[in-house]
Amino acid sequence: MKCRSAQKKFSAYQDRELKPLEQEGVGRHLLSCESCRKDYEKLERVWQTLGGLEEIRPDPWFYGQLVRRIKEPREHGLLPALQHVFQVIGAPAIASIILVIGLAAGSYLGSNLARRDLFPSQSIPVSDSLSGFFSSMRVFDPAPPGTFAEGYLRMASYEESGSR
Repeated sequence: MKCRSAQKKFSAYQDRELKPLEQEGVGRHLLSCESCRKDYEKLERVWQTLGGLEEIRPDPWFYGQLVRRIKEPREHGLLPALQHVFQVIGAPAIASIILVIGLAAGSYLGSNLARRDLFPSQSIPVSDSLSGFFSSMRVFDPAPPGTFAEGYLRMASYEESGSR
């Protein structure tokens, strides 16, 4: 038997849980291998030391209280509420809701930034109505207004219409 194989079986050997042939094989290995014998003696000293310690007994109500706390549902706090929402609605629906909120917030912020002349090249009309909201959605166009891409497309379309 090799050292590594014997070392893996030390605990079972000590507890006499091995089959008779394995038990005998580990015993023979311990007689022939000084290094493994020292390791096994260390293991036995640890168990003897632990065996000499006083057993700590919990209060009689401890196990009942532990079982009750394990079984009681966790209904307090934000995390259980979010877990419930995910179970009821589902992840794809929540992802869609977050996407819509992100688009709405982006268009709202985009139109507000344009109103404050942070983007002077853009001329977005100031409107708090629903049409103002949808006009601010133009920032998601392939060539948003006031960008280099929009200027290039205007220039390209001007040349095309002039050559006809």
